[in-house]
Amino acid sequence: MHERKVIELDQGWDFMQKDITKLKNLLEGKPGETQFSSEDYMMLYTTIYNMCTQKPPHDYSQQLYEKCREAFVEYIDDMVLPALREKHHEYMLKELQKRWQSHKVMVRWLSRFFYYLDRYFIARRSLPGLNEVGLTCFSDRVIIG
Repeated sequence: MHERKVIELDQGWDFMQKDITKLKNLLEGKPGETQFSSEDYMMLYTTIYNMCTQKPPHDYSQQLYEKCREAFVEYIDDMVLPALREKHHEYMLKELQKRWQSHKVMVRWLSRFFYYLDRYFIARRSLPGLNEVGLTCFSDRVIIG
């Protein structure tokens, strides 16, 4: 039987970060960024699946759960909050609505990428799902402050 090569946390997360950055760039409307292909999606999903199903101590499910939350927080802190701070009155409300829509798209995409984590690890541990984590991050950081 063929043993899978272990994917270390830093190596796997670096790979995922490239696609998370691509997603952020798409949400921000940065020119030159192409949509995700089915191959991009499958490579990312497979990497996450492999990292969550490796034998201990290389099962990185908990760390990936935490890093996914950190990705939401980083997007809010780096992109959403600065954009809101520079707007006032009704322009700020329009920007808030735009940022909320973009954030929901980000949550949806990351939930798809991390679907295996959401479906198995999170369910077994009775943790909040990634969709809830993403939406709560927005509420906690933007609305409540």
